[in-house]
Amino acid sequence: MRKLKIILLCIACITVFAACAGDGSAGAEDNNAGENQENPVEAAAEEADPDAPDLPQVDMGGKQFTFLTSGWGSGSLSGDIAGEEYTGDPIDDAAYERRVKIEQTYNCQIGMVSEPDPAEAVNRYRTSVMAADEAYDAAITTCTNFSTLLTGGYLIDFKDVPNVDMDRPYWNKNFYDAMSIMGANFAADGDISKRRLECVWIMAFNKDIIKDNGFDSPFDLVKSGEWTYDKMHDMARQVARDLNGDGVMTREDDLWGINYTGDTIMGIINGSGVKIAVTDSGGIPQFTVDEESNLVKLMRIYDEMRDNSYSIDTLFMSGGGVTGLGDIEIFAENRCLFLACASHNVSVRAEEGASNTRGLRDLDVDFGIIPYPKWDTAQADYLPHTAGNYHPVLTIPKTNSDLENTGIMLEMMAYEGRKNITPAFYESLLKTKTARDEESVEMIDYIFGNISYDVGNMFNFGGIVGVFGYTMSTELGRSVVSTIERSIPVWQRDIDKIIDEIG
Repeated sequence: MRKLKIILLCIACITVFAACAGDGSAGAEDNNAGENQENPVEAAAEEADPDAPDLPQVDMGGKQFTFLTSGWGSGSLSGDIAGEEYTGDPIDDAAYERRVKIEQTYNCQIGMVSEPDPAEAVNRYRTSVMAADEAYDAAITTCTNFSTLLTGGYLIDFKDVPNVDMDRPYWNKNFYDAMSIMGANFAADGDISKRRLECVWIMAFNKDIIKDNGFDSPFDLVKSGEWTYDKMHDMARQVARDLNGDGVMTREDDLWGINYTGDTIMGIINGSGVKIAVTDSGGIPQFTVDEESNLVKLMRIYDEMRDNSYSIDTLFMSGGGVTGLGDIEIFAENRCLFLACASHNVSVRAEEGASNTRGLRDLDVDFGIIPYPKWDTAQADYLPHTAGNYHPVLTIPKTNSDLENTGIMLEMMAYEGRKNITPAFYESLLKTKTARDEESVEMIDYIFGNISYDVGNMFNFGGIVGVFGYTMSTELGRSVVSTIERSIPVWQRDIDKIIDEIG
């Protein structure tokens, strides 16, 4: 009887459902149609990017925006600002698509004037501002000469530019804050260009040499907090060998522990916790490099990095002689354990007839990528920094008379750059083509996610970078302490001049 009741109940339910379906057939069809049609409001909400800028929709009437860009030495220009055509290169193509999209959206034109020499670029910039010819709407130059723009009233404070929000993720807020002086912000940086990604200090190591010597994996040392300055030098000393037996370590024939070039030593210095200057609560840079703890570190760094029995500066040798050898040639020949370099060494490609300009991605070497070492195990964190003299600086000249549209343009370029150009460089180039293992990818993520800025290095007050990168690296007879003591008054005069101008 219980089974019969259950069967009858099921029949009754089926009858009721069938009746409901019959009575509401039209409504059911409407509901199904609704499921197949996209709700415009909900679809828009799902597709909306929370990071997208909230900008006015304007017709700029064909306005021409012109950027001045500069290179650094043999480094690249900011060619991604106004991509002219498809080339097959992911970065070039992303830049081209960004330009076309923005031009069509706002009815404007984006152009670029490139000056390879950074000093000449700044001279052009100053001349244009003084002549009030409005030749440039914005510029991307380098930190090398940036401070010279602060003593002539050439620039506009970004806080006075409408439609620019430096708190958005496509702007480099850490850099923006670090470059602030007395509350004024004349310098910016972000995903508007890939240039900032090419200036980060990275270290490569030869995996085969690590294995051959039975060393601990540098990856493991980084993760355990034991990747220190002393550990790097201990391993480097053990590796170095006079392979040709002539009793002299030569760059052409022997096995080296460390390979670096001139200014790369700033990466070692900053990674060890030494900063040339910091900004005080009033927004004024103050020198810290002459503190006793920093001087102790610097004396060791310059003494040991210049020890040509195992460590070689491939740009300069003892006595300041120029070798002409490229950054990575010894490393490329499997004759070096550690290569201290920067991220632009990844992407550079050999020019015709120049054998010394290969990039890491072209090498037939089994290598890994790690951050520069910290000073000792007591130092809490690794401190990735950038090559300040190469780092790009976005500025707006005081002669710009259309800040409203300029702000829209910069904001959109940075936003679109974050979506397409930065991933093309970071994912496709750094992490896929170059990093040959998951651990290197993990290290790259850490390095780029924890960058700090040394105010003294970034502003290059009084030519600081040259003193640390070349003067003290090549003139072996010159005392580090006396050089700093003699140089600080020169650097300080440069700061005082800037403070007086801004004040």
